[in-house]
Amino acid sequence: MLKTKRLFDDKPYETLFESVVTHVGEGFIILEQTLFYPLSGNQNFDIGFINGHPVTEVHVESDSDGKLNLNAPIKHFIDTSTFSIGQHVRGDIDETRRIKTMRLHTASHLIEFFVKKLPYFLSVEGSFVDDVKDRTDYSLSKNIDQNLLRLIENQVNDFIAQAHSVSFSYQYGVRFWNCNGIEMPCCGTHVSNTKEIGEIRLSRKNKGKGLNRIEVTLV
Repeated sequence: MLKTKRLFDDKPYETLFESVVTHVGEGFIILEQTLFYPLSGNQNFDIGFINGHPVTEVHVESDSDGKLNLNAPIKHFIDTSTFSIGQHVRGDIDETRRIKTMRLHTASHLIEFFVKKLPYFLSVEGSFVDDVKDRTDYSLSKNIDQNLLRLIENQVNDFIAQAHSVSFSYQYGVRFWNCNGIEMPCCGTHVSNTKEIGEIRLSRKNKGKGLNRIEVTLV
């Protein structure tokens, strides 16, 4: 069974890697190991180059129950005309895109932590993070107004400035993000310390029916 070793789990700051092609499909290749993060866990995919050819998308298949399989093969969408099984290749991911996504993803977890402390928090209904912004939809029994949004923003920025370290652990095959006693399941890439995030800015959109979308950008 084909599988791809996820180098980015332990080496999120690295951008160059070497690997071997294990499969050539229609418009994509699968590698033995990769630093390219695939679209999954509400985080966008990396882009970059393999042997100088642009990688336009990166995807991974979920299990039949919809859960992410950390051993699943990762598909790198690319012009396959120059690739063959067994070929040794060199990959190079877009560092700027990766780092910005990491900063925003870590910020997203901190915002979620403070929103969940609100007395009218009900649930998280969805989220997505890329290198431009993070957006998360919260179900609340009371909408967040601008004053409360600024309060949450200040709480998160204060927490960020305290320079807390970020680490990961595994429980029953599930990867958990940890930061100063906060723990959340997550398979994405993150900074190693909150100070790397820098200052963030929040905005809100009322999606109706008690849904509040909070968007975060880097200042």
